[in-house]
Amino acid sequence: GTGGDLPTEEPKHDFTCTDASELILFTEAFGETTEPGEGTEAALDRRGRVIELRETRGGAIPAGGSVLSGSGDGADWLQDHAQPGARVLTRVSLDTGHGTSTARADIVNGGPRLLRNGRPSINAFAEGFHWPENPEFFYRFGVRRNPRTLAGVTASGRVLLVAIDGRRPGHSVGASFDESAAVLKALGARDALNLDGGGSTGMTIGDDLVTRPSDATGERPIADAILIGR
Repeated sequence: GTGGDLPTEEPKHDFTCTDASELILFTEAFGETTEPGEGTEAALDRRGRVIELRETRGGAIPAGGSVLSGSGDGADWLQDHAQPGARVLTRVSLDTGHGTSTARADIVNGGPRLLRNGRPSINAFAEGFHWPENPEFFYRFGVRRNPRTLAGVTASGRVLLVAIDGRRPGHSVGASFDESAAVLKALGARDALNLDGGGSTGMTIGDDLVTRPSDATGERPIADAILIGR
């Protein structure tokens, strides 16, 4: 949303927005149903016409359509404006930090930037990896060595995906942000960023796990991944 985001409107790593009032658009790309909870949601057909106004959240997403899910003030707005038969127009924009774009985009969670134009350019503070209320967080996550998942692009446009094992003395202790930037630069990346790290780091080729995850229980279930088809 725009305005009133909690705990902050600034970037903050590892935090989830906890606003009590939201209006969220769910499409079929999300899955079969929306997130459950208190509030109201309006099921829309492919033309934006309201099929059903529901008293709780967590219903089915219509084939070819979408669902506007509201809590707090968002739920009140739906009750006032999204009665069955009404038409709701939605517009989605992406704030890139350099202006607003309505172009389609794919987004994957990650940060901070490691390289820019072939030189180290780590913007960890701007990306929310420094917490004034807990300065130790940046040390533990960025200065100390950890497993890393990294991505880079060479000058010719070749994409580099790199996984660095860590927390396994005798095999690999991981890398800091600075060391991760150096690894990507050595591999020829011109621009690069950190995607995540810790127990989430893993790489498979075909059906084979080719890294050694750091969790004692082995490979960690994850919410997102980069998949490349042959």
